[in-house]
Amino acid sequence: MNPKYENPELTTSEPYVMGSHATGCGAWCSGPEDLSPPEYFWGYNRMMTVEGLFGAGDAVGGTPHAFSSGSFTEGRLSAKAACQYIDDGKGEGIRVSQEQIDRRRAEIYKPMDHYQVYRNEITAGSVNPNYINPRQGLDRLQKLMDEYGGGVTVSYMTNDELLNIGLKKMKLLEEDLDKVAASDLHELLRAWELKHRMRTSECVLQHTLFRKETRWPGYYYRGDAMKLDDENWHVLTVSRRDPQTGEYTMEKAPLYHLVGDIEDKALAALKAQG
Repeated sequence: MNPKYENPELTTSEPYVMGSHATGCGAWCSGPEDLSPPEYFWGYNRMMTVEGLFGAGDAVGGTPHAFSSGSFTEGRLSAKAACQYIDDGKGEGIRVSQEQIDRRRAEIYKPMDHYQVYRNEITAGSVNPNYINPRQGLDRLQKLMDEYGGGVTVSYMTNDELLNIGLKKMKLLEEDLDKVAASDLHELLRAWELKHRMRTSECVLQHTLFRKETRWPGYYYRGDAMKLDDENWHVLTVSRRDPQTGEYTMEKAPLYHLVGDIEDKALAALKAQG
């Protein structure tokens, strides 16, 4: 068929763990020194809340302009700030022990080791009672986010109850991903990509649950809070996950319109000059 003359039987959809169009991974980073309010600048441009860790593009939050040129520019800004951090001597005294290296290596290669132990216990096709592979985990994650996080099969609709069920199922998936298996290095990459997607998806569910409004009509709707509520939710939402317990703490943070404020100040200065 020619879609120019006949409508295709397709429904376009954003991925449910969205990239640059509507959100990034959401990491919280310091803004630039010349624009940021004091509470949003902690020493170095693009430095995360983790001391010495710098990010760029989608890695530092939602922006609709973090494509090729934008990410390239942000990467340069981030790299320059990281170099300044090193030049200021902030990295001195950091030592990594062999024990730390060995522990991290064992963690990273665990999916491949798990596969080697149980690879001969496949019951049918790629089904194994002792592990799931990255593709199986990805299909499960996508289905979970679609049905509970406001995907295409539910017409982008979610609510408090669905989000809470989704979070419970996400915990079950996280437990199973402890036994994800990788048959080669490519699958190892996919296994860790899946683990990171799972954590990002969990954050998306937590933030959507916390924000009692529909902020992005067209991307998702909260059936129990259909209106965009600027009075209560024209803010940034900030979360922290406790690495020991897995519990999230959520809070609101003020949203500053930096570009608008700069333009207002420039217009005021021009008016003052006549």
